[in-house]
Amino acid sequence: MENHKSTVTYRTLKSNLINLPSNLANLLFTANIQVQDVIIELVPTDSASSLLSTTSSASRNMKAQRRFYAGWSGMTSSAPLTIEIDPIFAQSLQIKDKTSVILNLKLGNYETAQINLEPLTSSDWEVVELNAQLIEDKLLNQTRCVALGQVLVVYPNATTSAKLVVTEIGSNDDAKNTGSASVHKYAKISPYCEIAIAPKLRGKKDSLGNSVTETRSVSSAKSSAKRKEDYSNFQPILKRGISLPHGMFQDVNHASGCKMYLDLDQLPDDFDTFVAVSVVPGPNEIRNNLENENDIKENRRVIAQLVDYKEGHGNVGLSFDLATALGVRGQIGNIIALKPAIKNLSKRPSSFVVHPYVIHTNKKKEINLTKTSKTAQMLNDALYPLIADSPVTNYMRIPAITGILPYGGLLKFRKIENHNAWIKPYNLTTKKPVKIEIGDELLRPQSFVEEVKLPYQIGRVKGEKRGGFEDKDENGEEEIEGEEPIGVADKIEDLVESFVISENTGTLVYGNAGSGKTLYLKEISHKLSNQHGYFVKYVSCDTLMNETFQNLSKNHMSKWFQQCSWNQPSLLVLDNIDKILNVEMENMDASKSNQITEYLVSQMSKLHQQKNSNVSILCSAVAKESVNKLLLGSHLIESYFHVTAPDKHMRFAILEKQLVDHFHCKIDMDLMDLVSETEGYLPNDLKTLAHRVYHQCLSSSSLLSSSLSGQGNEEESINVIRLEHATKALSGYTPSGLRGVKLQTSETTWSDIGGLSEAKKVLLETLEWPTKYAPIFANCPLRLRSGILLYGYPGCGKTLLASAIAGQCGLNFISIKGPEILNKYIGASEQSVRELFERAQAAKPCILFFDEFDSIAPKRGHDSTGVTDRVVNQMLTQMDGAEGLDGVYVLAATSRPDLIDSALLRPGRLDKCVLCDMPDYEDRLDILRTITAKMDLEEDVNLEEIAKKTAGFSGADMQGLGYNAYLKAVHVRLEALEREENKSQEEGSNDDDSSIEFFKVGSEKSDSNGHSNTKNKMKSGERLKILHQIEQFMTNEKQEGKASGNSTMMKKKKADQPKVMITHRNFAESLEETKPSISQSEKTKLTRIYSQFVDGRDGKMPDGAPSNEIGGRTTLM
Repeated sequence: MENHKSTVTYRTLKSNLINLPSNLANLLFTANIQVQDVIIELVPTDSASSLLSTTSSASRNMKAQRRFYAGWSGMTSSAPLTIEIDPIFAQSLQIKDKTSVILNLKLGNYETAQINLEPLTSSDWEVVELNAQLIEDKLLNQTRCVALGQVLVVYPNATTSAKLVVTEIGSNDDAKNTGSASVHKYAKISPYCEIAIAPKLRGKKDSLGNSVTETRSVSSAKSSAKRKEDYSNFQPILKRGISLPHGMFQDVNHASGCKMYLDLDQLPDDFDTFVAVSVVPGPNEIRNNLENENDIKENRRVIAQLVDYKEGHGNVGLSFDLATALGVRGQIGNIIALKPAIKNLSKRPSSFVVHPYVIHTNKKKEINLTKTSKTAQMLNDALYPLIADSPVTNYMRIPAITGILPYGGLLKFRKIENHNAWIKPYNLTTKKPVKIEIGDELLRPQSFVEEVKLPYQIGRVKGEKRGGFEDKDENGEEEIEGEEPIGVADKIEDLVESFVISENTGTLVYGNAGSGKTLYLKEISHKLSNQHGYFVKYVSCDTLMNETFQNLSKNHMSKWFQQCSWNQPSLLVLDNIDKILNVEMENMDASKSNQITEYLVSQMSKLHQQKNSNVSILCSAVAKESVNKLLLGSHLIESYFHVTAPDKHMRFAILEKQLVDHFHCKIDMDLMDLVSETEGYLPNDLKTLAHRVYHQCLSSSSLLSSSLSGQGNEEESINVIRLEHATKALSGYTPSGLRGVKLQTSETTWSDIGGLSEAKKVLLETLEWPTKYAPIFANCPLRLRSGILLYGYPGCGKTLLASAIAGQCGLNFISIKGPEILNKYIGASEQSVRELFERAQAAKPCILFFDEFDSIAPKRGHDSTGVTDRVVNQMLTQMDGAEGLDGVYVLAATSRPDLIDSALLRPGRLDKCVLCDMPDYEDRLDILRTITAKMDLEEDVNLEEIAKKTAGFSGADMQGLGYNAYLKAVHVRLEALEREENKSQEEGSNDDDSSIEFFKVGSEKSDSNGHSNTKNKMKSGERLKILHQIEQFMTNEKQEGKASGNSTMMKKKKADQPKVMITHRNFAESLEETKPSISQSEKTKLTRIYSQFVDGRDGKMPDGAPSNEIGGRTTLM
């Protein structure tokens, strides 16, 4: 495959590979030739026009051979008969765009296991030094072949490249056998190839810029080393830097001047008191390069004074002024390069010039000499400690000074342009005053000069800021300063310790919205950053929900991983990770979530495989089930932390902190009264409630009047919280956990239920007492009762009792009918049960009432579909699983307890079984009194006699008896009213009706002959107007009557209303028509079942095993 003519086209490929024309690529694919086995030889057809003019030795070699070698990328070019090559790689080969070349495809090539390279320039060697690990990882991915004397271009990141010349191919053994330095002119690179890069240092120059020969004696070399004026021959020592103030450097946080704190025993002997400090740029870091060469640039190498500090744990501390000069103020984890400082200036500059930073150009350039002189004097006083106590470097950036330099500035030596010039601390040599002049303003972008704003403070001390925590999210929005979590210090310390001890670990924090997950994340991040020097990258995933996978992975996630890898030990914080790594659901495409999850897991795994890697991840989500299973299935997340609703002690602390510390209120009430009403409230709900209480306090009438009068102690009168303020704030407020939760409300009260005294007693002991007497039950060493089964005859008040207990005990109430949670699809019923208990947990304290419980949880093994079997298994897990129930009481009702699975009846699930028996005489009498309490009875009604005659009646039968008796009385009353009306009509027909005039509003007027007068016919608009006036008149009359409070008239009107009086005869007639709803045979059957259920079981009850008989039902489980 030789002599193929093509044209060169530039295309950014970031590699030393070439895209071939489609015809050649198809031939290679058809021949089943591997991509890595192809070497492309390029021969320019016109060397004079295609080769760029150059004088370097490497270029002369390429001119002589006029043949270049490259690998195939496996891709095809966009146009036929053209090859695509990276422009930087092409320029290194001196090949212009649109050059005609001849392609020769080489197959079966020699595979080398050793290559020796040399940087093309000393600048390329510096790039290799700074990006050694990245070049090692990416060189073999970007190159597939090498040729002697040819230049390779390596791209360690998207903005940096290094050019390397191939000096030798093959091993030393091959060279010895052939007697030449290199055996092959070109070769394919082996996957296990050993690559050696020789250093290439910058040549030394004298003060005039001329090269200096190296033929000197040892003594003269040593003496000149002390006087050299550049840093090219110094090998840098790399350290991890932490900007001060910081928690690991508490003793020196407030030191002034350019000082560096580290263990001096870790430095070589050639380091003196002063050291040259620079920051190694990280991946994808964009330097603030100025395009105009005449613009003044900040010095990137600053001289600092070394201070011995043993407690840095391998880190170096950068003082505030030094971090400002280097542009890393408030940051943690930057790689700091240290070199011995060259000789300082022997003569001090005559004065210093300060160039203030501005972000906008001033339209008016009027010079106020008086103001400039005054500003210079203020600068002199402000900068004297910096100049007097530490070394000063020419072109050094200085921090902002309030009222003088709002954005900071640049300090320059007058008439000295050398960037390497520096002076020792001013007070070491002279006591002369410092002379400072104001120079021209320097325009800088907002991102360069803005004050560093960090979301936390060291030790919560006002005015001290700490670094390391990324202060902006992905949209550049600043994070609001968080509050300190209350009552969870031990849990947070455990999580922090797990991150420190276990490197490359991961934790998922999950809980309901508003539970404080973000506050947990930021507190953990603060402690890791402030106490252990971790670099923290915080990302709010809410802002990335709508990003595509390509944009998210390329522009966001890759940068996260590079930053964390460069600044490690580091922590990647992904808040609300379920927004981008959501779980796969029905009718929803999960391909994007799966792609992002796989990319995240793969990139983190690569980081963890690196030597001495320490990159951990901290995530938050609403629930574990809401996160993509691929993430939880990997080993990236190793621990979980569930954020639950705060208990009463935490709620008390949160409310007290909000009302007292935040709003500066005085509390004139027992705050526990308010706390007891906030069961199940999340921290965000409590914060909102505190705002409502404070608002009620301010808006109360007495406080408003005192604030308007301005008399007395206004602060004391306004900020006093009383019980009525808390009561008004609670009324009408629904916490976030109850929004959207369907809570049943019942008007049935405890007094509306007659009989069932034993059942009432058990319910009060189980549900009301633990809430009412919480301190007593809190000391109980055993688990409290949380489940009750109400069983008994139909119509004996089981459901009525359940609906009344919620209002009696002040608990939320959720009622579930049996068939509501059953679903034929596998997993759907179990999910309904889980969601049901989650709703109850959010609404705690809550009663979860299951009516017809036998239809939900029958004995396992008797369902042919297996639905109820799975429901029973899920119920067992929810009611007495590892998590248990907290503040949720399960109340079940059934008339057939023998059908319920026996596992649910064991202690720990349904702890107590209460029989709602048929009412006896006393119960029936109590039921009758309860029913008739709101009725009007005649004196002849004998409830005792009726109770005796209703033996065998259930509670529902007794209620039906009372309703029928009331209907009988209604019929009697209606007949009496009808008779009275007929009598009044007969009497009224004989009276003279001439005094009564009847008229119709808006009716047609008739003439004397009875004909309608069409001329005077009222229009529809007029009719509506009159009707509206009459309606308004009636409304005003009603309001005046209500406002007057004429109770006598209201009572009289109420007394005039007809009453329905119930007589004993009505009850007797109703008793003749009403029969017991439970027959004697059914009652006997149920009595036998209940007797066996309580104390008559002989151990031979059905065990739930499937029947083996023909026609017997079995289960799918």
